[in-house]
Amino acid sequence: MAPSFSLSLLLSFMLTILLICPTHAQKNVLVSEKVLYDICHNHADYSFCVKALKSDPSAHLPDLVGLTNVSINLADVAANKTLELITSLKSKTTDPLLASQYESCRVFYENIVHLIEDAKKAWKAGDYETVFVKAGGILTYNVDCSDALTFKEASSLREANKEVYNYFTTLLRVSKSLTKDG
Repeated sequence: MAPSFSLSLLLSFMLTILLICPTHAQKNVLVSEKVLYDICHNHADYSFCVKALKSDPSAHLPDLVGLTNVSINLADVAANKTLELITSLKSKTTDPLLASQYESCRVFYENIVHLIEDAKKAWKAGDYETVFVKAGGILTYNVDCSDALTFKEASSLREANKEVYNYFTTLLRVSKSLTKDG
């Protein structure tokens, strides 16, 4: 009688673990081409999304947690480069209205860089809901910068801003797949 009780207890324990941890287990499954398609198919630029997620050769189709990290890092680099571009463009212009638009974008991008740091901390803590929320906030600042630019001379910034938008849309879509609603 004791061995069957032990077996029953062991099976109950294993079933409990399977019922409690299914979403966590899904996060650690290697990402397939189908999962990439599911993440990127509604992205404004599907090929950009797939290319970005496959861009880290050391992380060939990692799990969703790893893809989120890849996305954060790519977006971080792009946002910091754009902030440097804004600073450079602002220092070179003599038009006060254009300088004002660059200044607005500089402030938005400083907020973006701050939110990226928050997203990195949340990712390290396994708080993927916060990563998702931060990515959404970043997109708001990114769109605000786009809206602030009215001069034709700002085209290089518009291009960089669009690239940042694509990276953060990718991050938003990947991090969404890690949330309980994903």
